[in-house]
Amino acid sequence: MDDVIEDVTIVGGGDSGLLTALAIELMNPGIDVSVIDDFGRNVPQVGKSTYRSIGKILHDTLAIDEQRFVAAVKPVWKCTVYFRDWCDSEFHFPFDVPVKFPNEDATDAVETCYYYYDELYDSPDHRTKGEEIVDQGMSPWHYSPREGRYKKYEHIAYHLNTERFNSFLRELCRERSVSLIDDEIVSVETTGNRIDRVRSKSQAYESDLFVDASGFSRVLKGELGGEFRDFGFPLDTAYNVRVDRPLSEVIPATVVETGDHGWFWHIDTYDNRDLGYVYASEYVSDEAARAEFLDHVAEIDHEDGSVSAADLDRYEFSSGYFEQPWAENCLAIGNAVGFVEPLQSTGLTVNAQAAVTLSNLLSTHGRVNDDWIRETYNDWVRRSWESIYDFISVHYHYSAGDTAFWEAMESIDVSPRTERFVEEFDRNGFGTHIDPTQNDDDLSDLLVFRPINFYEIMRKMGATSAFYEDNQFDVSEDTRDEEEQYYRSVTNDVNNYLSIEEVYRGLLGE
Repeated sequence: MDDVIEDVTIVGGGDSGLLTALAIELMNPGIDVSVIDDFGRNVPQVGKSTYRSIGKILHDTLAIDEQRFVAAVKPVWKCTVYFRDWCDSEFHFPFDVPVKFPNEDATDAVETCYYYYDELYDSPDHRTKGEEIVDQGMSPWHYSPREGRYKKYEHIAYHLNTERFNSFLRELCRERSVSLIDDEIVSVETTGNRIDRVRSKSQAYESDLFVDASGFSRVLKGELGGEFRDFGFPLDTAYNVRVDRPLSEVIPATVVETGDHGWFWHIDTYDNRDLGYVYASEYVSDEAARAEFLDHVAEIDHEDGSVSAADLDRYEFSSGYFEQPWAENCLAIGNAVGFVEPLQSTGLTVNAQAAVTLSNLLSTHGRVNDDWIRETYNDWVRRSWESIYDFISVHYHYSAGDTAFWEAMESIDVSPRTERFVEEFDRNGFGTHIDPTQNDDDLSDLLVFRPINFYEIMRKMGATSAFYEDNQFDVSEDTRDEEEQYYRSVTNDVNNYLSIEEVYRGLLGE
């Protein structure tokens, strides 16, 4: 007889563990959910960047009041990933990409797509609303006279201070009857692939389902093992530091710039500017990477020389995932199951969606732990991580650099799915895959990158399409005028948006 899950024990009180607890408790009333961690330890201070579906997950699916969230966590709203210098190219990847393209059934769809391909794709005067918000340094909030209230442009994500975010999630867990147990697991007792119990120095814990949310420590998964799918990205180490920055200088985007052996990130949170360097230790020593990062920080930090090597945090990671995160009565989530180098900021968001997917499966399957539910969940995890790998690999496939690292990255393996996208873009251009709706109401699919996302990045990195190159389409004056009018309206609209300072001073009374 299959097990019915009556209680869940989560090992690890980081963001993934707490989000999993909240999701399970909300979607499975009556289940007993506990989170075990040493809650006295400091929360890592690295800034968290997220992807576009995080707002729907937090505020719609997990029913977290948005105004309360903003007041407590003080996020910075993010509208794009801004590649300020990606192998000598400058471009945005905005979350509102589909607005650039007409519906494929429109009579002028091919003409408009050609116009974008040929002239508008790298034009600083033809930005989406998300790109314009970044360019003007605004928030997504604006006053709507028609509705008589403030509204938010929805195609956004968050930059989060991890300490504020984690503290807020703990508060929600306590309110929603999730038990937070201040303890530390020191041993795991197993029979085959099944966990019998876990122990701290003073107590044993048994459970119907154990969830490993212990990050790269993999306290539970490390005992059970399993096939690990290594993505082969050589990037495996990061330096990180925070510098002071006034709220008036916030950039509402994750900023990315190329380094000699990797890339730099720049994440503005409410409290400070979080800077980092992700690099491949195979190609550079830690000392040389540290020196390169410090030089980069000195160019950004207002107080030259205020950051030294002693101020830096260092992290190691590997890109890949366990192909069977759920085996028997143990499921791994968050960094315990996998990680992809953080170029498009997918980590926290995919982990939050994994928590929702798990919780939905438990609810709709009567909380029965059987082969079907485990394989269904494992298949979702595989598809999600492979989709992220495919999208990240495109950024390197079209890159160009003169160091050994960048030369190696140009020949990085791409999947058959990615090869198909490349071939179809060459053969058909944008037109056959236009989907302006992006199925935004289908949370189960929000992290699967679609063809239009690939094509947007590819074109901005110099990819060409024989469909457009061999067929010189005429662009009518009507189409040009219509597009110009639209982009002028975007600029004018964003001129009236609130700044980050105005939001916190006005809407929240700070």
